[in-house]
Amino acid sequence: MNLPPEDKDFELAVEKAIDEIFGKVEAETSKKEIEVIEDDSLKIPLELEPVENEDQKEKEKAKEPTSKVIDFPTIDDIIKPDLEIKQEEIPTQTVIKQEDLERLAAALLSLEWEVNKENALAFLNSLEEIKTKSPEKIHPILDLIYEVGLWLKERPEEARPEWFHFLHQGIVTLNLIILQGKETSHHYEHLRQSFLSLKKTHHKEFFKGDLKERFLRQLILDYQRFTILENLFSRSPKTVSWQKICQKALKEIEETVKLLPPEEQPNFPVIKEKVLANVKRKRQTRKEISPISPPKKIPYSEGYQCIIGEKVYFVPEEQVSYFGPFKPSWRKKINGLFPLRLLLGFWAYFSFVKLKNKFTGNLGQKEEKELRNMALPILKRVPNPQVILILWDGNKGGVVLAEEAQFFILPNEATLVEKEGESIIVINNREFPVLMVK
Repeated sequence: MNLPPEDKDFELAVEKAIDEIFGKVEAETSKKEIEVIEDDSLKIPLELEPVENEDQKEKEKAKEPTSKVIDFPTIDDIIKPDLEIKQEEIPTQTVIKQEDLERLAAALLSLEWEVNKENALAFLNSLEEIKTKSPEKIHPILDLIYEVGLWLKERPEEARPEWFHFLHQGIVTLNLIILQGKETSHHYEHLRQSFLSLKKTHHKEFFKGDLKERFLRQLILDYQRFTILENLFSRSPKTVSWQKICQKALKEIEETVKLLPPEEQPNFPVIKEKVLANVKRKRQTRKEISPISPPKKIPYSEGYQCIIGEKVYFVPEEQVSYFGPFKPSWRKKINGLFPLRLLLGFWAYFSFVKLKNKFTGNLGQKEEKELRNMALPILKRVPNPQVILILWDGNKGGVVLAEEAQFFILPNEATLVEKEGESIIVINNREFPVLMVK
């Protein structure tokens, strides 16, 4: 058995072997090209895959199904990872609160106060905001309200009380369903029937009765004016041409009214007779006027001229606490007294809408509860009033329901006289009885 050499002898043997190897290589490379010496001990075995020729690949592809020729990823493979949302990232459902309905009611209040496209758009935006928070079961109700809101946005000049009444119904329905938990289908069906009735009237005869009444009333007023002018121009030969124009206008009005059914035609001969009699009486009154008391200084400078029947009254501005249009729906609710809460209409059910904000002067300073329970006597009225004036002085008040009323500033030549216990303002020999709370 051969023993290993000593360490020193082993190192020397290794160095000698290295010198012999590398020395021999350097000597050979200087003479000829370096030859690669293959040493089986230095070879690394490699496992190579068999090379497939092109014909073999084509045959294997032909055997596969056509749907697998191009292996596209499926949609599920692509979107599946994106649908894995954490539980805390899923938004919770927003709940409609009472504040949302109150904002919607406030938007409708602004729209009813001034009907224009801006307020209508604000109302629709509030409605859309509620729809984003609401469950799908009340979406049909919101759609009905939205369509009527679009009518107001597109045709604000044609706004009718029936439209606002329907919108009030809609907000009450939302309040019953959302806040009080009432059954949806019953209230929706009731609102839908109201909408269909409103839509049918709107598209066919919605304005028929009201417009015809207003148009006929305007024709009668024009007939009265032309009658007075025709009588005036008949007094001088210099105004004969103007008289003929008035006569032609009267004739055209008479021919226009003949298109109506006989029972709806006004009696123009009677109207003309009353107008001429009134003109004659006023002419005689102007000649015979002799105030019992000398003219007094007028304590007020402006007010409202109100047409009530055949008279024109003057209402001092300092006594007018409210002035606005008269709603036809109020006729059935007044009987000698006018409840002030009627001015709120639908909004009387909302505490945030203040009745006191509608009044000026001392009346607007009273407590809200007292105003809502107050009813004032009607001082003067006409059968079909168009405007309402609420008067207040000290602790007394009254209501005036007139055909027309307009703001009027008294001229310098106006005088105030007392005749038969009544205060009368005289302007260029014309008399205006003073209507006020005493």
